[in-house]
Amino acid sequence: MRETTASQTLEAAFRLIDTITRIKGVLGALLMDQNGDIIAQDFILQADQDRYEPFATDLIPHLVKGAMELKLGAITDVMFQTTNMTLRFAHHERIWLAIFAGNNVNVGMLNVELRGARTQFRTIVGGAVAAERDSQKEEVIEALRTEGSITRIMDARSGELTSLRALHAILFQLAIDNGVTRDTISRRINDINYRIYRDSLLDIGFDFFNRKALDNYDPVLARKLMREQILGLTGMLLQKLKPS
Repeated sequence: MRETTASQTLEAAFRLIDTITRIKGVLGALLMDQNGDIIAQDFILQADQDRYEPFATDLIPHLVKGAMELKLGAITDVMFQTTNMTLRFAHHERIWLAIFAGNNVNVGMLNVELRGARTQFRTIVGGAVAAERDSQKEEVIEALRTEGSITRIMDARSGELTSLRALHAILFQLAIDNGVTRDTISRRINDINYRIYRDSLLDIGFDFFNRKALDNYDPVLARKLMREQILGLTGMLLQKLKPS
């Protein structure tokens, strides 16, 4: 059996998230380790990420602790349904998958799709994917400190949107880790989205103008939007990394 390398494991993590967020009704999904640290994530709208990511990273450690205290055994799968939301959580190899869906999702079809996605999920090994995540964070930080930009890294990934989104997620988490607030990130990304939308002269509503909806509608513009968001995140991170 072929061994899965750390790099292949992280790539599988981002591809899993990309697959899930293409299911109709899904608002976003993320993978995190048992400490609540993000490994991979993608949300249709930035506002949803701002709301739901902190909720998931806070809830999972509490669920694990509660199950242990009650001697219920390890949690493998959890589903919550509220008036407006469906939330799914699954666990494998110290990795948690969290899925957020609106009230328009077909729960039966979501379960069918997840059964197929579990094959991908099982290829993601906790220690390897966390190590690769940390390695890529270090690569980005080193590039920023020695080159003052991540253009080289971004250009190497520019051929595929999933790879650009992976870089985007790493920069987002680095910005949070270095003290950039979620509100600041959200405002910057919304400003970038509006500027690109205004300049594109597309005959569609601004609500449509998100990075998932654009993939099939205009892949070139979707790639441009992702690159601009990455540059925006880079600028905020560089400000935090400047010597005081």
